[in-house]
Amino acid sequence: MKKFLFFACVLTLTLTSCGSIKKVSKKVADLAYAPEERSLNIMKITDEQSNTVLGQVTFGAPSGNFVAQTRGGSKKGGLSWTTNRLLDVSPDGTELAYVNRYNKQDNIMTRRALSQGAATQRTFRNVSSFSWGSDGKLYFADATDDEHIQIASVDSHVGNVVRQLTSGNIDMDPVLTTDGKILFFTRMDKTGPAIWSLNISTGALTLCSIGFSPTIVPGNSNQYICVRNNSAGNSEIWLVDYIHGQESVLLSDKEISFTNPSVSPDGQWIVCEGNAKSNITKSVNLDIYASKIDGTQRLQMTYHPSTDCCPVFSKDGRYVYFLSTRANKNNYYNVWRMSFMAN
Repeated sequence: MKKFLFFACVLTLTLTSCGSIKKVSKKVADLAYAPEERSLNIMKITDEQSNTVLGQVTFGAPSGNFVAQTRGGSKKGGLSWTTNRLLDVSPDGTELAYVNRYNKQDNIMTRRALSQGAATQRTFRNVSSFSWGSDGKLYFADATDDEHIQIASVDSHVGNVVRQLTSGNIDMDPVLTTDGKILFFTRMDKTGPAIWSLNISTGALTLCSIGFSPTIVPGNSNQYICVRNNSAGNSEIWLVDYIHGQESVLLSDKEISFTNPSVSPDGQWIVCEGNAKSNITKSVNLDIYASKIDGTQRLQMTYHPSTDCCPVFSKDGRYVYFLSTRANKNNYYNVWRMSFMAN
């Protein structure tokens, strides 16, 4: 029970939409984009007046046994942050899903990607992270149980019948392969985070590698991208071929750490979040980065002094959706979209 209380504490912090994010001045907060972002065609999708969108929570520098945590962080950057997957796009690209807080519960909401209109609540549990599977189902970490966090699924359009997929552990960040056969997820125990796979047909569970926040490589069921924390206090992005036992680091930097990767539909690019120092306020915050799938041609995409996090590609690869507290003096999160100019 003591062990779970630690994880529950971490989860509670993760599910806070504003948390310890530092407020910026009203003048800066009102900016929809920073000067360096003028070519990105940044568009606001949701409205904080009718939604309570959850995003990442930032803290001070990493502390404790950082290698065994699922929190991202940069020791030299003096920042750490939660890493739950909180935004995704439907398989056909026409809808968005995000986590909303209402009546002290956090649940998945879906809505049309660009048109105005009400969002629909798809879960009635307590969701800490999720993804939209290639089979049209929403796979999520159900934190309703006071003792465990379990992986479950629900149809994204019909009813609200929940299918429980794992039990008796602390599991999070599920993601389904393109062919719909394997579900990767993070399992946390006393040794730290590890990536497991679940065969959807047989129910077979396999320990694949260390790491957390698995992300599929489109069209390749043998590989996934994940995050690992090193002993120097930095978060790195790794490519793992768990079938052939091959692992390589893609993004690593002594000053900047990277988490929450998303791979483009053509498998050529990665977008992720990482720490950066604002040119406007000179304070450290989270911004969106991109690189080729092999870790080359790294570039910083956003420069706003507010928090930008949880990037995910549109299904045609032309845009990146992300969560941000920009243009909002109260630091509420909204869903935003920007053009992906790298290709």
